[in-house]
Amino acid sequence: MAKRPPPPQPGQSFLDSRGRLTIPRVGLPKARASELAKDLYHRLRTTTWPRLIAVLGVGWILVNLAFAAVLYFGDAEILNARAGSFLDRFWFSVQTLATIGYGYFVPVDHLAHVVVTIESFVGIIMIAMATGLFFAKFSTPIAKVMFSKVGVIADEGEGLVLMLRMANARATAIVEATAHVVYSRDEVLPSGARHRRLYDLALRRDTSPVFALSWTVYHPIDAASPLYGATAESMARENANIFVTFTGIDDSLAASVHTRYVYLAEHIRFDELYADIIHRDADGNRYLDYAYFDQTRPAPAVASAAPRATP
Repeated sequence: MAKRPPPPQPGQSFLDSRGRLTIPRVGLPKARASELAKDLYHRLRTTTWPRLIAVLGVGWILVNLAFAAVLYFGDAEILNARAGSFLDRFWFSVQTLATIGYGYFVPVDHLAHVVVTIESFVGIIMIAMATGLFFAKFSTPIAKVMFSKVGVIADEGEGLVLMLRMANARATAIVEATAHVVYSRDEVLPSGARHRRLYDLALRRDTSPVFALSWTVYHPIDAASPLYGATAESMARENANIFVTFTGIDDSLAASVHTRYVYLAEHIRFDELYADIIHRDADGNRYLDYAYFDQTRPAPAVASAAPRATP
């Protein structure tokens, strides 16, 4: 029996910045053929382009080899195919499966005709499945939303505020854009058990009618906020994460788009503000410089009406 890995220790992140699991999963029931078939579309649909092309290519070759083997070992008669040539029967299978039919290789006996009938039907199914997978994967709308690599917490004069910056990397706008921010951390119960808690963070504005350039969402850190009194040390100790989910409608495609980002504890900078990304040229015209998108600057000292609490 395989030895299970030890449970994650405090401070170990469960997710990376794209929201993907970084810890192993064990103890799941072994996948059966029926379960794999039910989930096969999802696996092929979500895999990378090179893997999808490789899987379909290998499947194509294996099917052709299988039909060529039936023709070869069944001694099927094929016009112009060399006697005892497996390769000729493989090329005949390829032409049949792809419905090419050059007319050079022609089935003669009953076995060859039966194989051609079955293989033609299999070829239609394979081409239809491959076409559907390629089209679905190619036509899926993707939100090209940039997230700043760091989040900042600073006092703007009205109390501490968590700021997270986003930008639209496309020239087309996203309408009815909505941002949802969740704070996650480990908490120790009186019994000593560690639980993972999720808290919705209230934003000053969680929607934008037209998201065309950049957008910074603000979460006021007041006494009701789960971030009240938080420090860099306490967030690291609690294995804190900040989840950002974004949804909207692509104005050009009229299709819903969504994406997500995760800020780990080490990605949150205290007493800093984002650097300005809007500048003016020599003629006084404004422009966006994304070279400053991830840069921050020290927050100026202000007399806040809501001082930071001591954790």
